Amino acid sequence: MSTAAGADGPQSGTAHAASMPAMLYGTAWKKEHTADLVYEAIKAGFRGIDTAHMKRHYDEAGAGEGIRRAIRDGLVTRSDLWIQTKYSPFDEPYASDPSTPTITSQILASVSASIANLSPDPSDPSVFQLDALILHSPFPEPTDTLEAWTALCTLTPHPIRTLGISNVTLPTLRLLSTAPHPPLIVQNRIRRAERAFDIDVRRWVASHSSSGMRYQGFWTLTGNRDEWQQSEFVGRLASAAVVERATAWYALLLASDVVVLNGTTSQEHMHGDLEGLEKVKRWRETEAGKELWDGCLREFVAMIGK
Repeated sequence: MSTAAGADGPQSGTAHAASMPAMLYGTAWKKEHTADLVYEAIKAGFRGIDTAHMKRHYDEAGAGEGIRRAIRDGLVTRSDLWIQTKYSPFDEPYASDPSTPTITSQILASVSASIANLSPDPSDPSVFQLDALILHSPFPEPTDTLEAWTALCTLTPHPIRTLGISNVTLPTLRLLSTAPHPPLIVQNRIRRAERAFDIDVRRWVASHSSSGMRYQGFWTLTGNRDEWQQSEFVGRLASAAVVERATAWYALLLASDVVVLNGTTSQEHMHGDLEGLEKVKRWRETEAGKELWDGCLREFVAMIGK
């Protein structure tokens, strides 16, 4: 699969080989099944894992267990994987812990825990480098968001290669654009009901793509059921390429510079989605495929905006 970011962006400062895949495996809401599902996702061909240090919706330690098992079994090496996690305001135990009274101290504690959870070698987590750390959401007060971002900036390039922000609107992106290390990842829901497929934020990211900024989309299927299940051009593409409608929708998103988070719990879909995307890629390189693909992509772009 194609990659959505270079191996070593401005924040990396390292020769670490992993680059951001075009599709990441999302681990939200997997609970006690997280380790097994992460292992199966890697076995199926996923090379990017998205998790969070957020007890309410994620099992970050389980994600680390699945990664370590895959490495131990020889499915991948650490350098094959893009591993990203999040600091989640308001969800951590540190807010009520007197030893972490400030946002900065809470972030440092959270990142330290994430590294311990995700390091391939728990006996020496100091050598582990996260590919990306995402601020899960801005704080209600811009000054608090800036404090959090300033703290994160002190952690690049080690132990964090790349910084990002999620659940963000354009005003906050503009606020952070003047930081020493502005966000290079923007991870948002992409659906019609939220700012017309998040068009203002996607346009901002596109205008900063030369700096390495990339847009990651989640809820791409759940939030767009009518669009991918009923749109004629999605069905036309799926039929011609002989793939599922969901795969056709994913292919159109990837072609529109959206890095997709895929959270399937089905091993069949894990394999089918990745293999289907490769199938679409080969099909669209044929003469007949290119013409039909170009037409479907134009209709897709007309729907979600450019």
